[in-house]
Amino acid sequence: MSPPTKRGGDDGGDDDTDVGVVVTVAHGDAFGRKKPRDGGEAARASDDDDASADLSLSEGDDESVEAFATRSPGETTTTTTGTTGTTVETTTVVEIQERAELESRVREVLLAMGEDVRREGLRDTPKRVAKALCFAMRGYGASAPAALGTALFHEENLATASEDLGSEAVERGTHDVVLVRDVPVFSTCAETFMPFYGVIHVGYVPKAGVIVGLSKLARVAEVYARRLQTPDGLARAVAQALQDVASPLGVGVSFSGVQLGPFAPKTMKGKACTGCFATEKSVWWDEFEALVSLGGGTSELSRGVWGNVCGACDDGASAPVPAGAEASMDAVANEAAKTVSEDVYVGVLRLFHALNLQERVYEATEGTRTVEETARTFSSLLAAMRSGDDAPFSPIEEAARNAVAVENDLTASDELCVMSDLHMSTVCEHHLLPFHGTVSVAYCSSSTTPLSRDVLQAIVSRHSRRLQVQERLTRDVAEEVYALTGGVGVMVAARAAHLCMVSRGVEKPGSSTCTVTKLGRFAREPALRANVWARLCAD
Repeated sequence: MSPPTKRGGDDGGDDDTDVGVVVTVAHGDAFGRKKPRDGGEAARASDDDDASADLSLSEGDDESVEAFATRSPGETTTTTTGTTGTTVETTTVVEIQERAELESRVREVLLAMGEDVRREGLRDTPKRVAKALCFAMRGYGASAPAALGTALFHEENLATASEDLGSEAVERGTHDVVLVRDVPVFSTCAETFMPFYGVIHVGYVPKAGVIVGLSKLARVAEVYARRLQTPDGLARAVAQALQDVASPLGVGVSFSGVQLGPFAPKTMKGKACTGCFATEKSVWWDEFEALVSLGGGTSELSRGVWGNVCGACDDGASAPVPAGAEASMDAVANEAAKTVSEDVYVGVLRLFHALNLQERVYEATEGTRTVEETARTFSSLLAAMRSGDDAPFSPIEEAARNAVAVENDLTASDELCVMSDLHMSTVCEHHLLPFHGTVSVAYCSSSTTPLSRDVLQAIVSRHSRRLQVQERLTRDVAEEVYALTGGVGVMVAARAAHLCMVSRGVEKPGSSTCTVTKLGRFAREPALRANVWARLCAD
């Protein structure tokens, strides 16, 4: 549901439209040092989607430094487009003057190296290098705690599950864990001033049900990466910021990458921890490293969030037809799509009109669709997306009782069963954007008939077809499997890619989020969890 225009607080969109909006850009000097805001700007900066503005200088300055030399100190430039006057505040004269000095110093270095700065290839190099340096150092003008502080959420089921657990439970690794992994980062080495890049993994153990917006973890990594750093220093800064703001039981951060230079790339690693991750012989690092190593099969995206109702979306191809308990979940979704509320349709249509999509839908589909038809389709998908709330548990219980055979990925003589790569596709309740991935379930049961893949997949689908957050979905699945298997022990690990990490200005494609819930024996026995991790990571 990306709007065609850029509005204050959005992370993307076009600037050159006939919509009267004002985009305020955080001001700083050439190194990202912030200038004070007024009260109105500070209020806007506190919004969830405004954090991206705090991390960057204006990129709209294409006018030459010389053209600004005669402007008075403190004067700003504006660019106005559109019939209603879209105004974009750009760069102060102070910033331009400081960037001009950077250009001068770069030119001096080139001359000292014996280069001809007047030749075509080097003529604009000082300007480009100055701009790149401003970008590389802009983290000094940004506040990581401010970025995190606007995206703290309270999950009641996580809080309830951990409220009676003592220090021994923390030492055993009983609590749920959240890990955002493979976040790409680029920084500048404080020891060599050469760039280094790689991926950072950020994990934490929530306390009292407080979880952090996933994209904010990537934003914090971005803040500290845009400063002079070492791999250990980067990891330490991110860990401490998360610890200070969210107060989890502990934080673990690791970085792996390479430093570039005139010779072969140099491998670099960094690591930092707080709280339960920092204790001697901590079991949390074992789980952290297992989650980083955890793979997972490709999610069956052709089935989408809404099961077979979306089969026609893929060039008319039919989606795979599930059987048994999973089929009953799809039946509920299909029925919900057919009986969508007229109020939902009217609301969607009004939303589309507010986005001026009447003619744009027609143009984008080459005249084959109207905005009303697209609104109908989207309304049906929204209804199916929430069908999990109406899906009964009884078909799953019946399928579990009647099962005579099971397709287990991994089994063991100690009555431990592991099922990996169950597909999961749902919608984040924070941004109404999809996230998808895989779920692995391990459980102990005294039953001679383990749960089938169909039953476990139906459980995952039942909880996926709701507005969700990954931390809650993981626990929902674990508690349902726990009840179905007699309450002996269950461990659920989910790994998903979130569209909010790509489409909202965070722009961290390739990153994924891992969550783990442990109940019964798995909450008490680290050795049993290690057994499961070894199997999953070897799969």
